Amino acid sequence: MVAEDKAQVAGNVQTENAGVITSELIEENQKQVNEIYLATIGKNVAAFTTEQASDLLGIANQCPLIGGNAVFKARSLYGLIDDTQQYDDSLLCIPYGLDVKSLREQRSNSVAVIPNPAMNELALTLTQSLDEPGVFILYDAIGVEVPARSCLLICHRITFSTESLAPALYHYQVRGPSAVVGNGKLTIVR
Repeated sequence: MVAEDKAQVAGNVQTENAGVITSELIEENQKQVNEIYLATIGKNVAAFTTEQASDLLGIANQCPLIGGNAVFKARSLYGLIDDTQQYDDSLLCIPYGLDVKSLREQRSNSVAVIPNPAMNELALTLTQSLDEPGVFILYDAIGVEVPARSCLLICHRITFSTESLAPALYHYQVRGPSAVVGNGKLTIVR
């Protein structure tokens, strides 16, 4: 019954999608990916046709800055067919004179809280020493600083009691003399 309802809803949306008039590549891509999604995933159809696979691959191999978000959706759907397919956005965007930026090296977080989740006590460890004293700041889930949880850091490891903290998800940040050294999430359980 649920599968039939899902297929009927997908069919209704598919009819509406077919009526969408497109004038830009981004719109056409979105319409085409929606059509394929609704005809397969939306109706619990386990396989793609050769034409659907070809259309998905064609969209997936577009520069996403030109083809829009549907390029990523096509890649996701095509991943169900061939999860080894790779896409090089830098090369795909060069013909359009677009330079795709990428993150070269992600800074490693030099701060850890153990154990996490914590019950009654936690240890804050720094993997690198600070040139000058730093500060540990704890925030609740909505970003409000937790009073009396900020402390000065002068060594690699410091232990805190968490008994006064309510069981919840917290965020922490360690600030050095000139920049943020690290941050993360902390869960308190009882």
